[in-house]
Amino acid sequence: MGTLIVFNLILILIIAALLVAAKKWARSERAKRVLLLVAPALTILCHYSSFLYRLIFAGDAISYLAENPNLILPIYPCNVVMWCALIYGLLASKDSKLALLLSDYVFWFGIASTLVGMFANVDFINNPTLANFEVTKSILAHATLLFNVLLIPVFGLLRPNFFRNMKNMIISVIAMYVIGLYCNLVFTVFVSAEMAYYKNSMFILHSPFEGAPFLRYPLIAALGLVLYLILFTVCDIVKMPRGHRWFDRALATLQKK
Repeated sequence: MGTLIVFNLILILIIAALLVAAKKWARSERAKRVLLLVAPALTILCHYSSFLYRLIFAGDAISYLAENPNLILPIYPCNVVMWCALIYGLLASKDSKLALLLSDYVFWFGIASTLVGMFANVDFINNPTLANFEVTKSILAHATLLFNVLLIPVFGLLRPNFFRNMKNMIISVIAMYVIGLYCNLVFTVFVSAEMAYYKNSMFILHSPFEGAPFLRYPLIAALGLVLYLILFTVCDIVKMPRGHRWFDRALATLQKK
């Protein structure tokens, strides 16, 4: 694991340098829009690189897709974050309700899932070497996605608002659950129930952690929402003056009733 940690720390230093450069050079709205499109495109290209290589040179692209269904279905959280980041980049207005929902989801959900994907990378754990392209590609895809996620606050597009943030995270948690159910259903209907159990989209069918069988998606989501509640409360305390924080407003509303 030491190799993985060192490699990821190097990647984070590179990401930090790129974010500083982006902040300095991408000052116009057009430049920001371009970078918010280029970043997810780079992640997608990295994600599909092995498939594209096989499609162009090796001739076994279809069998590769069968072995890696997350290239077809958004099985894991980072798959959904990646596509949502692209949709967010395509939106002309970053102030619409959809844009605010996506920015909240991509940042608050994405930063956790990308860091887990880098530092607890399943491909590396199963095959602890950086000499394997599939392993390195998986880590790099999460790293490019982390860069994409962090562009949102760097460009001033993260808009802290307790009630909106919590509402959007609740919507996101429900949406992820629905996506997971859909992916598991597709595997069950078109392949087998065993395949659905093995792929375990969104960790709904069983826990991803050995020794903690109770830690399935519903509990993970509930714990995540509690953490978001604490985090957004801290942000609200820092941002808002006394008497205007979410609990102050909630208490005032209850007192009026």
